[in-house]
Amino acid sequence: MKISIIIATYNDPFLKQCLDSIYGSRGIDFEVIVIDDCSTSVDVKNITNEYPKCKTFIFEKNKGPAVARNFGVKQATGEIIFFIDSDTQLYSDTLKKIITRFENEPTLQGITIVWSDESIKGGFFNKFKAIETNYLYKNVYNTCFGSNGSAIYKNLFLKQGGFDEGFKTADAEDFHIGFKFLTKNYNIVLDRNITMKHCFLDRFFFRGMKKYCKRAFLKAMVLGQTKDRTETSFNSKKFKMMCFFSVFIFILIILSLIIKLLIWAGITFYAVFFWINRKLYLSFYRKYGLIFAFKSIILHYFYVLITSISGIFGLIYAYVFKGKNSL
Repeated sequence: MKISIIIATYNDPFLKQCLDSIYGSRGIDFEVIVIDDCSTSVDVKNITNEYPKCKTFIFEKNKGPAVARNFGVKQATGEIIFFIDSDTQLYSDTLKKIITRFENEPTLQGITIVWSDESIKGGFFNKFKAIETNYLYKNVYNTCFGSNGSAIYKNLFLKQGGFDEGFKTADAEDFHIGFKFLTKNYNIVLDRNITMKHCFLDRFFFRGMKKYCKRAFLKAMVLGQTKDRTETSFNSKKFKMMCFFSVFIFILIILSLIIKLLIWAGITFYAVFFWINRKLYLSFYRKYGLIFAFKSIILHYFYVLITSISGIFGLIYAYVFKGKNSL
């Protein structure tokens, strides 16, 4: 069974490390398809020339990741297509585990793997986000499909029309198609035993806040536009509960400026929020120590709060301006 690895890249300095990790895999029939979405600061062709079985395509105009990935899939010769970003790194057994699972389970149609709690790049927020995302994959998310760490049969992907090219940036195009797969009952699993590393942003404010708030808004908008209520990563019960508590605590604190006794209700609900996330906070401590954990606990609440508010606005926008459509 052959696997085609689809990488859409744009000005990413981590591309070489990504390819090095892929070519560290052994005993796998694979090809790599790199689509350069008109990079200006990285010579993609010069990098990919070093690697065999690597097909490189250069766009003369930036068209967005959805267009680039759809183009890459059409060039693929493998039965399985595997989407990753150029700022990721695979472990030596990642591809082998993916192929083995497809070969051993004839009814399996897709796999999403887990992002490691090991960050590729240093910096507080990058380390925080690696641990937080790994925790979500292992403890909160249910079945999901994305553009970074998901594999599926090529014919099934093309049958659903690929990524929606109306999404011009890497924000919700993968969530949209993943939701479509799940509403049509595709057998896609989240395999928590297969991992890879990912690179996040160095800082939350302001670039990171803009990025993750935009994604939360667009994902919520996708949810708000569909009649189907299939449970995915973004609308699982655990995830919604965490978002609800973060916003409700904030409301209670604001109201306590008028009714002072409400501050105790806010503290009580924060205690519940803390208890819900206790395993995550323990992971912060075990990985990088007490000071890192303390800073991460503070950041985590505000991160969840801000992205939750963005998600609420996304739902409102979908209901008011877009109406409901069936995926």
